[in-house]
Amino acid sequence: MEHRGKMEPQPRLKLTEARRARALSQQDVAERLGTTHVNVSRWERGITTPSPYFCRKLCRLFGKTSQELELVRASFPVTDANESPPEDHVVRADHVPTMPSTFPTREPDVQAAIDPVIPAASGAQLVGREEVLARIRNMVCTGHQGEMIALHGLPGIGKTSLAQALAHVHTIRARFCDGILWAALGPHPDMTGLLNRWGELLGLSATQLSSLDGNDARARALHNVIGTRSLLLIIDDVWRVEDVLALKVGGPHCAYVMTTRFPEIATSVSVDGVIHVDELGEQESMVLLQVLAPQVIEREPEKANELIQAVGGLPLALTLIGNYVRKQAESGQPRRITEALQRLESAKERLHLSVSTDADKAQAQPNRHSHQSLQSVIAMTDQQFDEPTRAAFYTLSILPSKPESFSEEVALAVTSCQVEVLDTLVDSGILESHGTNRYTLHQTIRDYAYDRLLVTSGADAAYHTLVTYVVSLLESQSNSYDILEQERAVIAIALKQADALNMQSELVRAVIAFVPYCQVRGYYAQAEQYLLRAEQVATRLNNQSVLTTIYLSMGQILQQQGKFNQAEAIFQQGIALARQFHDLEQVSAFLRDLGSIAWKVGNYAQAEAYLEEGLDIARKCNDKKLMGSLLKELGPVSSLRGKYSQAEAYFQEGLQIVLQLEDYEQTAVTLLMNLGVTAGQQGNHSKAAQYFREGLELARQIGHSQRISALLANLGASEMELGHYVQAEIYFQEGLTVARRIGHREWISILLLNLGQTAVVQRQLQLAENYLNEALTLARQIGRTQVIAKALYEYGNVQLEQQCLAKAQLAFGEMISIVPTEDQELNILARYGLARVAAIQGRMSEAYRLGTQCEQELEAMGHGSAVEVTLWLQSVMK
Repeated sequence: MEHRGKMEPQPRLKLTEARRARALSQQDVAERLGTTHVNVSRWERGITTPSPYFCRKLCRLFGKTSQELELVRASFPVTDANESPPEDHVVRADHVPTMPSTFPTREPDVQAAIDPVIPAASGAQLVGREEVLARIRNMVCTGHQGEMIALHGLPGIGKTSLAQALAHVHTIRARFCDGILWAALGPHPDMTGLLNRWGELLGLSATQLSSLDGNDARARALHNVIGTRSLLLIIDDVWRVEDVLALKVGGPHCAYVMTTRFPEIATSVSVDGVIHVDELGEQESMVLLQVLAPQVIEREPEKANELIQAVGGLPLALTLIGNYVRKQAESGQPRRITEALQRLESAKERLHLSVSTDADKAQAQPNRHSHQSLQSVIAMTDQQFDEPTRAAFYTLSILPSKPESFSEEVALAVTSCQVEVLDTLVDSGILESHGTNRYTLHQTIRDYAYDRLLVTSGADAAYHTLVTYVVSLLESQSNSYDILEQERAVIAIALKQADALNMQSELVRAVIAFVPYCQVRGYYAQAEQYLLRAEQVATRLNNQSVLTTIYLSMGQILQQQGKFNQAEAIFQQGIALARQFHDLEQVSAFLRDLGSIAWKVGNYAQAEAYLEEGLDIARKCNDKKLMGSLLKELGPVSSLRGKYSQAEAYFQEGLQIVLQLEDYEQTAVTLLMNLGVTAGQQGNHSKAAQYFREGLELARQIGHSQRISALLANLGASEMELGHYVQAEIYFQEGLTVARRIGHREWISILLLNLGQTAVVQRQLQLAENYLNEALTLARQIGRTQVIAKALYEYGNVQLEQQCLAKAQLAFGEMISIVPTEDQELNILARYGLARVAAIQGRMSEAYRLGTQCEQELEAMGHGSAVEVTLWLQSVMK
């Protein structure tokens, strides 16, 4: 409960900073001073003031003066009976020292006019604001005389706190030696009373003031009496340009600082002196909460971070939260702390937290509520809007808040308003511009507007409009990945609300249109969740055609996550349905993806059968896109079977098709990559790298995360073959980072394998073994036969280098047992490994027999590794 006549505690930030700079805990300080950590905590929080005895000890401990540690100012009026020695005391409210009445002046007989209504500055108000306060101070002290410094920002952002702190800075008071005047305006200021009060401070008598006719005459009188005095005039909470202009009464040696929530007013009255006050960052927000409620925040850092995110670093919100949880903690009951934190998870509860305005503030800001809350602060702006603007403001709350943004197009679509209404909201400071034709809405502002939208029962209608808009956007811009990326948060809200509003048809249409983008960007988990929900809806609607599309997308998502068995089962279910309804294009697409899985798990004959059947159907349907995608799958199968010329023919035909279609996704996806692989297998690594770079550039343009990781893997392999090991490792590490980010287990395992190979070449054998073991574990999990075999081969090479012949022989032997007969390259490499084991063991005839077989078969295939085997045979025969 608030108590009248008492002050809020003013945390001693400098004391806390001094302790943390020495890496000391409160208990450490207590032990060094001979007191308790409770006393230290109370000093830092401003609840009690250390006695002169402990002040001296604190100053010696930290090597600072009492002023630098903020030990000589008023504290929260609570007596601490537990503090010792007994000379420690508490300064009560009626003992608060007043500001000095005089300051250095040019003329000793002239008294400085320090406005008594200037609010007392609190240390907590300056957390995270040191840099902007220094900037304001420098601008005021070094700027042109008469220039207006205009601070603007969101309601509750701390503009007034900065102005208060500025008024108490020693250098400011020294610079403006004739005094500081303060005016708190608000939406309905008493300009006559304010001008009269300033006149009295400046020496005008009541008789003189009463004789003046109107505020213009009062302003002229103030200007005349100020003359050449050096004054700082602070005009807080400006709502109209004419109000602030009416108070520009200073002379040539005066300066002005004003605060406003309206950016338009700030730019209207100042050119070079406009300062936008931003929200606090996460770290600064956490420090502020720690200052206000250290015990709670240290015990519940995760909850504290969630609250920081929820209120978007708004200082007023953080202050209200910090004060509230501190008061609950003072009860000593953990239950009350837990309940308080749970209560603050509600946006409505946060909005209605309030703090009583003390007497000084009430006098300085008569237009403010006696109980200040987020709700009341934002409502002051809301009350100035007309009905159309207010309705648009409330409706915008269905869109995502910071740090996300939304386009002007979606804002106009959901509000059905004119663009001028958005301009009004921007000019009011409620809506913030975020680049060209984009906007953001602060979290707390959004919470307020959404609460009002619910009161007006307008949420369902607004969400219905949003869903309709998003479905249209997705279907018209399905390949515009940059647009969909910008609106991803909006789309996520629309999909959720389509489900909640039972807009079943719209939900399915939106999911089908959105999933291809998710695949390209690597958002597999989200896509899988959307597809599962769409499948449930389509099954309920008995829409078989839609179900086949969902099964195709779902299987692709599973395949991209390395879940080959699950993907194959979904594809089989889908192709059966497509055959049942004679949907030939869908049948061809399912055959393509079944073929892709078959060759990845080592079933080349089945893969070729699937793909050739699919290509035949695609040719009959004259579906160029399907033809291109089937050709790029047939290429690797031919390549794995040693038919390099056939593989290249498939790739070249497919490349021509997708180039004609301008299907850059397919081009970057695998055709250029596969052409590079084929060139590399034939020993032309420079040409391979050229293909990979071209593909990587296209993949980056469309933001295709999976293909970026794949192309980086292959480009790194080419660089390694060319002897550029450092560059190869850079490519592999970048590719691994992308693959891990999107959770693509297949390419994670391949890139780990590549890094293992790089480490082998650079003789970092232990590092290589670590990479290869991780690659093997992952490849075994997903059943990727080729990767398992290649990892075993490299693992065997590492063991050979370390003369661990038994391990090497086991690795090469396992390769032979799992590699399909059709995969000539891997079979040859496995036997080549066994040949080298035999040579080291002295079984030279066996080594020569196996090595000669490998050499002949590789030469027949035109494989680049034939040279390596030939050189090895020559070394063995010496």
